[in-house]
Amino acid sequence: MNCPEARLLIGAAPASTTPPLEEHLAGCAECARFRTEMQTLEGDIRRALQSPPELAVRRPRRAVPSPWRPLALAASVLVALAVSGVWLLLPADTLAHDLVSHVEAESGSWAAQEPLDGAGITQALRAAGVGFDVTSDKVTYAHSCRFRGRYVPHLVLQTDKGPVTVMLLRHEQVRSPRTFREEGLSGVIVPAENGSIAVLAQGDARAHLEPLAQRMSQDVRWLPEAR
Repeated sequence: MNCPEARLLIGAAPASTTPPLEEHLAGCAECARFRTEMQTLEGDIRRALQSPPELAVRRPRRAVPSPWRPLALAASVLVALAVSGVWLLLPADTLAHDLVSHVEAESGSWAAQEPLDGAGITQALRAAGVGFDVTSDKVTYAHSCRFRGRYVPHLVLQTDKGPVTVMLLRHEQVRSPRTFREEGLSGVIVPAENGSIAVLAQGDARAHLEPLAQRMSQDVRWLPEAR
C-alpha cells in the first residue's frame, strides 16, 4: 500500500483499519499523523452534531426547519477540513504523486548520458505495447517498468533545457492537461490517443513541458499487443 491509497482509505473511514494499512502506517510517520488528525477531526464533527442547539429566548411555536441547514452543515465540514489542512488527494493528484515517487525510485536514470540505439529502445518498449518514433541519440534511458500494476515505458530524453523523463501511460486517462510540482520535480500529464503521457523534469520546468508532451503524443505508436 502506498501513501495515496492509505490516505484515501483513512479519509473514507478514519476509525477503520486493515492489516495492509497498519503495516504502511508502521513505517510512514506522515500517514500515521494524517490518521490522527482525521480521527481528531471526525470526533470534533461528531460532538458538534450531537450538541443540542442553544434555544433562543423567543422562539416561534411552530418553527419550520430551514432548507439551508443541511447545506450549511456540509459547508461547515468542508471549511473545517480546509482550515485543518487535511484534504484528500484527487485522482489526478494521486497519479502525479505516484509518478514522482516512481521517478525518485529510479533517480539514477537522470545521470544516463550515453545515447541508446534504436534496437535497445524498441526492446525496452515492446513489453508495454508501445512504439516511439524519436531520434535515438536523444534517448539515454529506456526501461519498461511496473507502474500501478502495468508495464509502463520509462524514458529519459536529452533536451536543450536538460534531461526529461517521459512516461507513456496507456492505462491512465486524463481529460485535459494537468501540471504539477512536487519534491523538487515538475511535470505535466496530457491526454493521448490511448491513455496519457507524462513528462517530468527537475526544478520548475512546467512552462516548456506541456508543448514537449504534446509533441511526444505525435511520436507514440500504441501497439495492439500491449499487455
